[in-house]
Amino acid sequence: MTLNRRLLLGIAPVLLILLAVGIYAIFLFSKLGGAIDVILRENYRSVVASQNMKEAAARMDSGLLFTLGGEEERGKQLFQDNVPVFERNSDVESHNITLPGEGDLENRVKALHAKYMDAATKFFALSPTDPARRALYFNQLLPTFTAVQQTAGQILEINQQNMLEANNEARRQSRAASRYMIGTLLTGFIVATGVTYALARSIVQSLQSLTESAQQLGEGNLDQHVPVQSQDEVGKLAEAFNKMAAKLRAYRQSTTDKILQAQQTTESALRAFPDPILVFSPNKEIQLQNAAAEHFLRQIGGNIASLEALSSAIDQSLKGSADFQPTSFDKAISVSIEGAEKFFLPRVLAMRNEAGNPVGVVVALQDVTRFRVADDVKTDLIATVSHELKTPLTSIQLAIYLLLDEKVGSLTPKQTGLLLAARTNSDRLFEMVEDLLDLARFEGGAALIEKKAIACQQLVQEVADREKELVVSRGLELKVKTEPLLPRVEVSRARIDLVFANFISNAAKHSPSGGVITLSARRDGAKNVRFTVHDEGPGVPKELRRRIFDKFFRVAESSDEGAGLGLSIAREIVLAHGGSIGVAGEEKKGSEFFFTLPALV
Repeated sequence: MTLNRRLLLGIAPVLLILLAVGIYAIFLFSKLGGAIDVILRENYRSVVASQNMKEAAARMDSGLLFTLGGEEERGKQLFQDNVPVFERNSDVESHNITLPGEGDLENRVKALHAKYMDAATKFFALSPTDPARRALYFNQLLPTFTAVQQTAGQILEINQQNMLEANNEARRQSRAASRYMIGTLLTGFIVATGVTYALARSIVQSLQSLTESAQQLGEGNLDQHVPVQSQDEVGKLAEAFNKMAAKLRAYRQSTTDKILQAQQTTESALRAFPDPILVFSPNKEIQLQNAAAEHFLRQIGGNIASLEALSSAIDQSLKGSADFQPTSFDKAISVSIEGAEKFFLPRVLAMRNEAGNPVGVVVALQDVTRFRVADDVKTDLIATVSHELKTPLTSIQLAIYLLLDEKVGSLTPKQTGLLLAARTNSDRLFEMVEDLLDLARFEGGAALIEKKAIACQQLVQEVADREKELVVSRGLELKVKTEPLLPRVEVSRARIDLVFANFISNAAKHSPSGGVITLSARRDGAKNVRFTVHDEGPGVPKELRRRIFDKFFRVAESSDEGAGLGLSIAREIVLAHGGSIGVAGEEKKGSEFFFTLPALV
């Protein structure tokens, strides 16, 4: 017998009991619904009509009293407004006679109402000052009104009594049905419990055995075999489980060999790397490392947290931030290894699942000690050469200026033209040497910056006032936008003014005639202020933005004759202030050079 048939036979008694209870419930609800419908259709309508007649008659009597009190028009209007209300509800009651004696009471109401209306007609026909009017009200109208109220009240009372009796009958039937259904449900529960217990015993034992084997299988114990005790679905499931376990055992054997080979290949590849490589879990625990990494960890005491910059980059990658791949040596980590200072450039790459969530990070530490030393040597060389060039260059400039002033003799026009060209080129060369010296001082850490606090609005406005003449001379407009209540920042005015001057000068060079340059300041998070110079020029191509702040870099199509050091010096100044620098904007829609500075709390 199949499992479906066994289950069906097991629950058949329960289904029959539920069917019987359902049919009886439908019958009972239909009966109760009919009784309620009778109450609503017959008695309730009569109750409402009787109540409305009583209220209308009372208002009609109030109208007569108003008239006696001197309110003739008001009383007459109140009386006339309620006559149709009374007659309409009397008509409703006439068509809803359902109880013995109810028709006689309604006929009496109609007769009394007719008598009342005749007397009322005579009442209103009399003069307001006629004493007969008052006598008519108290001798005829008031007794008739009282009789109408009493008769309508009798109709209301017998209908309410009938509703109460119908309600009690419905309650009695409901209690009887409840007892019957409770008894039936208890019987069904007992039968269902017995059937379920018997059926469960015949199925659960096999399923328990199958479940235990599945748990063992999930824990890695593949040597499982479930006995097949029946030919129903449970038995077929046991056969399928045994086949699956056999295939898993074969697959484990082949997969284990492949995993072992892959692990050996990975370990060999990691050992071949001379630089430290570490793999971290989401809990920031080291899962894999090569020999160089082991040596590196021993030198730092085995604690990555001691390297704050590297530890912070790992934390950010595990939280979903972009990979940390610095390109400049200022991000290199200094570590003392075997008594010598070495520099490592870290790269932190997140490992992500299909949903894009980090499942770990790979940290590669590139030994850049030689490159860092070479960079320092280059910086020192630039500083030395620039300094040595400055003295003879100053002498050359002095000689050119003396010649142009004709202190040592007059000049021919051709000689004057040559000297003017020489003066222009010597001035450009002198500015380049000054830029190189500034850059060397910043990179070497020798450029001391004395900072003072200043309000952001004041800083921006003073820069705008100073640079406005340059912008206007090129046929452009300079606008200033600042957020209200910006915090103060601490800056070296001479250095930060140089950054603003560089940004605004570049914007003026690349903006079309009649364009607008916008100088703005706004909050950048809770701890920084962002300063921006936006122009309407061609913008900086995205592929060049990463190099725009490099030394000696110039856009190929640029007509600028500079050496490409201005933005590089600006970057060093901003970094020395503890800020960051960058460029944004859409290509062909203007560029947006910006830098951020820490806000004073």
